[in-house]
Amino acid sequence: MASMSKREIKKFLMQGTFTAKLATVKKDGSPHVVPIWFVLDDQKNQTRDRVGDIIFTTHNSSLKARNIQHNSRVSISVDDQTPQFSFVIIQGNARIYHYKQNELYRWATRIARRYVGKENAEACGKRNSTEGEVLVRVKPTKILAEKDIAAWE
Repeated sequence: MASMSKREIKKFLMQGTFTAKLATVKKDGSPHVVPIWFVLDDQKNQTRDRVGDIIFTTHNSSLKARNIQHNSRVSISVDDQTPQFSFVIIQGNARIYHYKQNELYRWATRIARRYVGKENAEACGKRNSTEGEVLVRVKPTKILAEKDIAAWE
């Protein structure tokens, strides 16, 4: 097992169609975990010392959105379930943005392109940028990233 560099973390997070598991805190203090589609916004962070924000969309009435409005602290886990096994765990603060439809569409389409392919991205982006949809930006505060967990040497 070895720690990942910032560059390796960025590459890992945007690899293929890995989903993230988002953990939020409900009003009663209990945890809520849900899989999400996401992208990494690395454009604001051209320096190599930051990984960038995690971006996803959701409806403003979803439980995860309501939880974030109540308590912005979240955890995100992304893992590769094939040998040699690797994972990234991010703790951070989430913020909800009520963007205009065209800005939300841009992000929703970018996320969709990753998960459903270029040919279906536009339709999926339109569906995920309608009235009530919001953009969530998670700014990492702590990252734990390990690779080659099952390596023997």
